[in-house]
Amino acid sequence: MSVITTAQSPVKFNPFAPGFREDPYTTYKQLRQHNPIHNTLDMWVITKYQDIIQVLNSDAVSVNYIPQYVVQQKVGDIPGLVELGKKAIVFTDPPDHGRLRRLAGQAFSNTNINAHTAHVQQLITELVTPQIHSESFDFAQIAHQIPLYTLSHLLGVPQEYIQPIDEYIHRVRSILEPSLLTKMRIRRIEQDLQSCLAIFQEIIDYRKTHLGGDLLSKLIQARVGEDQLSDSELGIACVMTYVAGHETSKGLLTNGVLAFIQHPEQWQIFRQGKATAKQVINEILRFDPPLQQTVRLAVSDLQIGSETIHKGEKMLLCLASANRDEAQFANADTFDITRDAATQIAFGHGIHNCLGQMIARLEGQLLFTYLCEQVQEMRLATDNYRWHPEGFITRTLTNLPVTFTPADSTI
Repeated sequence: MSVITTAQSPVKFNPFAPGFREDPYTTYKQLRQHNPIHNTLDMWVITKYQDIIQVLNSDAVSVNYIPQYVVQQKVGDIPGLVELGKKAIVFTDPPDHGRLRRLAGQAFSNTNINAHTAHVQQLITELVTPQIHSESFDFAQIAHQIPLYTLSHLLGVPQEYIQPIDEYIHRVRSILEPSLLTKMRIRRIEQDLQSCLAIFQEIIDYRKTHLGGDLLSKLIQARVGEDQLSDSELGIACVMTYVAGHETSKGLLTNGVLAFIQHPEQWQIFRQGKATAKQVINEILRFDPPLQQTVRLAVSDLQIGSETIHKGEKMLLCLASANRDEAQFANADTFDITRDAATQIAFGHGIHNCLGQMIARLEGQLLFTYLCEQVQEMRLATDNYRWHPEGFITRTLTNLPVTFTPADSTI
């Protein structure tokens, strides 16, 4: 996609422009070069790495914009969404955020998550192995199942609840896309959220007397002094684990497979042992992150570059653009798994960096390591893969038809 820039009409962020969904990176690059901070669509759009880092580190911004926006729509009684805005880590500011994160962090530790590595590996093997010799299959379906069943296992969700939770969360997830939040959709989200919370309350009640090695049991047991998570906070933590962790993990897996298909030389570099699985995941997250943007609200005036952002103004931070910033990453538009991409910010930065990112990283590292051992070549079965048609905060594939060539006995 090309955007003409003149002195009279500088390029502006427009996610509704033809071709943007298929290729947002051309626009991001032009914005970084010609209009890195600008006000459009009733928000400040910020595209450069260091500017975004400054905002994410600032005490002058709030993450509570979406809950405020929902309440301002005045759609009637929405107690679930009001509670979500007050008690979800992703929507809370200090000091509430620090309290919730200290408690939840006891469960979402690397040690607790890594304890489930063998189960996640078995899940990936069971889901992927039957497809390796298929003539073609939709990898997006596999990528949907891996995080769904991983998160369900980690939280100790009984099998009979997984499908209804998946259906409810699919609709609740649109709370992260302000552009989609019509009054009718907000009401539907409230209904689905209440249904989902009711399921989790049943699971919580059971877990309190049947503690195990799952993360929900760890959340129930988490303590800071006498403080602990309430039932409401436990339920919201479970909901948000799926809301924040499912679609993004699916995007990491599908976007990664597509990147390797489009850059087959990088797949061979990985198979030759010239890059680690950790490097691969960091580069996928840098090159084509599932979470493209995040929103902040100014709670006091702040200076970003040459612009003053005033209290009450909204900021759209283009994380995907920051990850392609040439000032931070050499040859930023090149997919290169041998680079050090550890400073990518696909999972955010600062106090609100994603608490559950270790889960997504574990899924990604195990999947691509397994594919590296089992698959010699990946290619598109057809060219009609599609990006999700709604919203622009996330960028994930709805389908990805692929064909795998099984690996030989030796690499």
